[in-house]
Amino acid sequence: MAVLYVALPCFASADIAADTAEELTTFSFYLENDYFVGDDSQYTNGLKFAWSSPVHTGYPKEVWPHRWFYPVIRILPFDDFLDSAMEKNITLSFGQNIYTPEDIKETDLIEDDRPYAGITYLSMGFHSRLESQMKTLEFYVGLVGPQSYAEECQQAVHKIVKDIEPAGWDNQLKNEPVLGIVYEHKMKIIQLGDGTGFGIDGIFNNGMGLGNANTYYNLGINLRFGYNIPNDFGNFPIRPATSMNTAFGSRDPRYSIKHKFGIYLFASAEGQAVLRNIFLDGNTFTDSHSVEKKLLVADLAAGIGILAGKAQLCFAYVIRSTEFETQKDPQEFGSLSFSISY
Repeated sequence: MAVLYVALPCFASADIAADTAEELTTFSFYLENDYFVGDDSQYTNGLKFAWSSPVHTGYPKEVWPHRWFYPVIRILPFDDFLDSAMEKNITLSFGQNIYTPEDIKETDLIEDDRPYAGITYLSMGFHSRLESQMKTLEFYVGLVGPQSYAEECQQAVHKIVKDIEPAGWDNQLKNEPVLGIVYEHKMKIIQLGDGTGFGIDGIFNNGMGLGNANTYYNLGINLRFGYNIPNDFGNFPIRPATSMNTAFGSRDPRYSIKHKFGIYLFASAEGQAVLRNIFLDGNTFTDSHSVEKKLLVADLAAGIGILAGKAQLCFAYVIRSTEFETQKDPQEFGSLSFSISY
């Protein structure tokens, strides 16, 4: 397994020293596809765009539509989100995930393989940060089924690359709106080095999600060793509460005019206890195709990262353990992401 981070040169002002955490906004693009590793089944494609606001001592009041979401967290049991000692920002994301069985040439329902399914969604995340930890509360809303337009997107891509046209989308899950809330806590349990020169960090993460699409608890660790390691909380495959790549504080090389380049080795492992997965369990309120899911799923990744200036390009090779009882082999897919702070 390998993860490759390549940061692109940034054409920002030369006066980088004047930048502060309050001034940097970040845009991120994510693309995940099993075609990168020569496959075309299971979790076959993920696409996500994310915008992160600058880091402030309070959530930015001018950002729409957070003025409707932010009051909700005041009545939830997460008092530290309102702690004035923690710096805060928000993210807005838009994305789509596509899932198919192994044999996409078959037109009939394949009962022992996962359903055809897609989700298109919008999400908003509230991030509260100290030097060594970050807490995230994220809300998402989306559509599963034909109105997600996953079928049309996959067929269009397959025509462009002149690949096999998926033939079984008539068996996909039915239309269903999905709502969910996710809480995640990331903490640097190891941090050696001041952000310049060689250093080591270890990032522990745990969290949970609740909704009719996904209900789960996750636990993992991310280890990095290298030169000028960015002062963020690592990179993860596409899922809620992970799309925030904003630089944080003077220790991050993206704020420095002297330390624009970094390189580091990366390894991560994460487990998830799954109580609900609509893409395996089927529709919540109507009958649909489903398979018997596994309660425990694991992701593994490892590789190398390179950082330069204020932009990053990441390519990852991810292995995911089997997610349902009749799945033959673990899932493998490639993950490409690009982010730039400005």
